[in-house]
Amino acid sequence: MVCAASCDKKCDLYIKKISLDILERFIAKHPEYMIIGEIMAKEKVVAKKSNEKIYWVVDENKKLTEVKESDIINNPQRYAGKQIWDRPPYKYEVIVALKKIKV
Repeated sequence: MVCAASCDKKCDLYIKKISLDILERFIAKHPEYMIIGEIMAKEKVVAKKSNEKIYWVVDENKKLTEVKESDIINNPQRYAGKQIWDRPPYKYEVIVALKKIKV
């Protein structure tokens, strides 16, 4: 557990051994620390059974829909005037960590 807590890269050992509950109990006893979040890439997301590029299209209700490039090219009237974004290649997760408060 000590190895996991001192891990700079937040490896799998850290994710398995350190929980939000453990950190909340720690800061209750040690107010000189605070909990912070770090955004870490979890896994690379690839298009299923295709190397075709995937986009995110924002609809009128601000909902994201994943759309293949060929769908946009073949049906431009459906997507004209909508926000279209590149889908990021990675899925992310928030990892909690401790940070010492400077006094």
